Amino acid sequence: MPEFIEKRFSTRDGLSLYYRDFAGPPGKTPVLCLSGTTGNSKQYLELATRLSADRRVLCMDWRGHGQSDYDPDWEHYSFFVDRDDVLDLLAHENLDQVVIIGTSLGGIVTMHIVLERPDVIAAVVMNDVGPVIGAVGRQRLHENMGKPMVFESFEEAAVAQKERAEQGITLSDAEWLERTRRIYREREGKVVPDMDPVYGKVFRSRKRPPDWWDSWEAMKEKPVLIVRGAVSDILDEDVLAEMTRRKPDMRKAVVPGRGHCPTLVEPEAVAAIDGFLAEI
Repeated sequence: MPEFIEKRFSTRDGLSLYYRDFAGPPGKTPVLCLSGTTGNSKQYLELATRLSADRRVLCMDWRGHGQSDYDPDWEHYSFFVDRDDVLDLLAHENLDQVVIIGTSLGGIVTMHIVLERPDVIAAVVMNDVGPVIGAVGRQRLHENMGKPMVFESFEEAAVAQKERAEQGITLSDAEWLERTRRIYREREGKVVPDMDPVYGKVFRSRKRPPDWWDSWEAMKEKPVLIVRGAVSDILDEDVLAEMTRRKPDMRKAVVPGRGHCPTLVEPEAVAAIDGFLAEI
């Protein structure tokens, strides 16, 4: 028996998007897991399976990712369209509120949702992302998107992932390989990212404002937990400090030996998320 049910829903512009439904006992606010730019629902298998012992968990593939439809118009790969896709999923499932666990892109989209529909957010876990993207990390990701993304094997892809990450990450080679298997796939005899090939162009051309502090202000009334990788160059320590200054009741957990992003199965992340959700 699988731990989840595979489902699909239609977006307002007609795409079919995939999501996993981990059924849990009723009575508590469901959790919605949103992945990063290169991620998909597979990244959350262990987290969602564990959390579903206590409440329902949904994990969505963004358009252009995993088992969701690719968009024929690459300009539709935007924060605003992703926001609308999340809202369409909630409407499809008749969910009034969810706790969002947002990794990287998932956290950015959550900040867009809170400005548009704060009523649907019961609480937020932001995984290694905040209102300002670190300049060093932003440059690193832009450079990585321009590097070769097609490999002969998962092992070769895992080596590249390790080389392109921050210094100081303590994942084992086996963990790097498993992480790579979640975000890469085999296609025509090659190992490639499990997303629309045009996404490198999308990422490099995407226009971002200097910051999203207005969204952070809008989140003041929401319970928030921030998880940061100790060596992350995306969520800088000074940004985390400013987030705390502006929202003193914010909870935070720092995961040693992790950059962008923690997998959320580390003991520090597990303890922080479990304690946080226990009060929601």
